Amino acid sequence: MSTWWRSIASYPPSWVAIAAVLLAVLAILLLLEPSALFTVVVIAAGIVAIAVWPLMLAASGTLNRLQYQAPKLPEVSDGELRILKSELDRLEDPRPAYQLEAIGEKRDNLTSILDERLDAGELTYARYQSTAQQVYLAVISNLREVAIAKKSVSTINPDYIDARLAELQAEGSSDEETEITSLEDRRALAVTQDAKATYLLAQNESAMTLLDRTATALADAPIGIAPQDAEAAMEALEELADRASKYATP
Repeated sequence: MSTWWRSIASYPPSWVAIAAVLLAVLAILLLLEPSALFTVVVIAAGIVAIAVWPLMLAASGTLNRLQYQAPKLPEVSDGELRILKSELDRLEDPRPAYQLEAIGEKRDNLTSILDERLDAGELTYARYQSTAQQVYLAVISNLREVAIAKKSVSTINPDYIDARLAELQAEGSSDEETEITSLEDRRALAVTQDAKATYLLAQNESAMTLLDRTATALADAPIGIAPQDAEAAMEALEELADRASKYATP
């Protein structure tokens, strides 16, 4: 929710109304050349007219709608999705590529259910759609991090490291300690990045489950009503979306 004055300031008709009042006051002062007292009255009337504008918005319900309306979130371009898909397809683990396809389908499915159950002009509709999009963007961000994490250790060969460590340990020579340390450090890097990817993929699974749960609850509800089950799932989605910026840091 934004503050009332920010909502009014971001509403284009507000500036039109203010400009109209200012022009009217200026026109009266220039054309009529009123006395000092009448000038004060005209200016005061203009100030009152501008001050009444927020009250008019509040009375009509517009101010409430502006304060609670969901922010417009960006989309991921087709080009970005193609590049990400290409990177994920090259990974040995099939889960990231599957999640990329699945998250888009689940978000679109929830939007379709929303269209069937709620009015697109309702605050609840906008809230659900915005949160779903926020979670979608978080999942995409996670998958980008997974691709980078996997790529950063793609040249590390765990089988070679294990075989070489076995050889060195069998030899039992203290002269090989430096090589052993290097090999173990390299293996640790691979383990760390794999753990990061696993964490992010698990977060994505939670997000997709909540999208499905919300869609299912809405599908079972009467038209125009967001049931308690859907509300509970949406609250969990919002909490998950709030943590989106932290996903990439296990």
